[in-house]
Amino acid sequence: MNIQQPSVAETRSKEIFQLSRDSSTYEVTVDSDITLEDYRKITLEEDWKALEKYADQNKGKTVVFINPTMEGGGVAMLRPPLVHVLQMMGVDARWFVMEPYHSLEVNPFLFTKQMHNIMQRRTLGDERITEEGKAIHRDWNDDNAKVLTKQPAIMNADVIVIDDPQPAPLKKHIDKVNPSTKWVWRNHIDTDGELMSDASTPQGEIAHYIFEECGIRESDAIVNHPVEKFIYPELRDKTYLAPATIEPFDDLNRDLSEAEIKEGVEFINNEIKIKNIEFDQAGREEDIQELIDPDRRRITLIARFDESKGMDKAMELGVRTREKMVEEGANDDELPQIVIIGNGSVDDPSGIPMYEEMLQLRREQYPECKKDIIIMRVRHNYMAVNAIMYPREKDGSFDGSQLVALQTSEAEGCETRITDWLRHGVPVVISNRGGMKLQVIEGESGTILDYDKPDWDIDKGAEFIANLMVDKDAYEKMRESTLLASKQFNSREFTTISNTIRLLRVFSNISSGVRADKYWKISDIVNIK
Repeated sequence: MNIQQPSVAETRSKEIFQLSRDSSTYEVTVDSDITLEDYRKITLEEDWKALEKYADQNKGKTVVFINPTMEGGGVAMLRPPLVHVLQMMGVDARWFVMEPYHSLEVNPFLFTKQMHNIMQRRTLGDERITEEGKAIHRDWNDDNAKVLTKQPAIMNADVIVIDDPQPAPLKKHIDKVNPSTKWVWRNHIDTDGELMSDASTPQGEIAHYIFEECGIRESDAIVNHPVEKFIYPELRDKTYLAPATIEPFDDLNRDLSEAEIKEGVEFINNEIKIKNIEFDQAGREEDIQELIDPDRRRITLIARFDESKGMDKAMELGVRTREKMVEEGANDDELPQIVIIGNGSVDDPSGIPMYEEMLQLRREQYPECKKDIIIMRVRHNYMAVNAIMYPREKDGSFDGSQLVALQTSEAEGCETRITDWLRHGVPVVISNRGGMKLQVIEGESGTILDYDKPDWDIDKGAEFIANLMVDKDAYEKMRESTLLASKQFNSREFTTISNTIRLLRVFSNISSGVRADKYWKISDIVNIK
């Protein structure tokens, strides 16, 4: 059986934001037909004025962004629209993506992922970073510095923004060729400032490595998600707050035609078919899975296969929901499929191990209903993910095809998929960890589980979903309030224009020596004189 799927290159060639990376300079160019007028039409006038004010203060400046990947992770999603908007606003925004490590036998991402997991308290026991790991990390950055420090945009940059620990050692190299540039270091994950301040903890050791050995302490600004606990106390005076945001015009969020929705679902189902062939050939018949049925109810988690995403909680929540629906008289054909999908990222080596762990959990813990549990690690395709987020109408209603989303992370900065889901009018069940609870209005756009409870509040989530799945009127009412919350709150606070305003304001403040404050809501920032 031969199933033809478009290549990632073919898929990306059709995307709204076209990316091209120069392998000799490492610079990524962003092209798109989206205009400033497109953004202005969906932006409040007072917000647009704030954008213009901060853009005028930075017009003509060169702002450089450096990170390790242009595909798969949150930064890779945030960066293209941000660079595009900044360029249209008159800021010379440039984006560089690091080259992979020269040795195929050594993977520096194993070290940076270890730092990520330790910082998010997702490791077992007293796991620590090692001098060997730090040496590999620095060596990888040393290699990249040989090219990056020769790029005129970097040598003359007014501001350089680096994301997370991966490019941190570059700072000392670039300081030698551009000692006057302003530095912004952005932390995208769930960190614990108290643990980071204690040098005896694994988190304290990492903080010392990043801030002292890599020189990030000398940055002009730190940007965290808007959670007080995330802030490193010693750098509080330099710390700004800014949540992760979505792009309303990209292929994850733009309106899709019925044909595109069908194509996107078929893409994922073909991925499942290809994987099923692999399982069959490997004698793993117990791992063969059903396809996604677009006409069935569905409980869906979309996330990278990562230790922090709580995928086991999502599976348990879905199964518990089905049990409650049976108790309320639902037939087998009325029960939802439980769908857990996501892709990988170049800088995240956890994908395959976590995928296998979830397959094992499916077959060993839930054998009775595993035919309705679908777990798939898919290749990059934003439109396909968008298609999976669409609720399907039948005869003008959602009866029989209700869709509820999950984001069950045990540690999280902010989760952009939440804002994606809400934009689609899909209520979300989330945990109260990290910054996710800032994105959902309890009872209006979903419900928030208290993960501090011994049972992870799973029953609350299951009751919430089961009620929506068996009560058509309750679902339609929740969908309406979800769309309203998305329009009035999330669309203003968690989209590209808000992200651009926040960062332009950071650039303005560090250029003029203004001390960092903790305003992050655009509704507050627009009133600052």
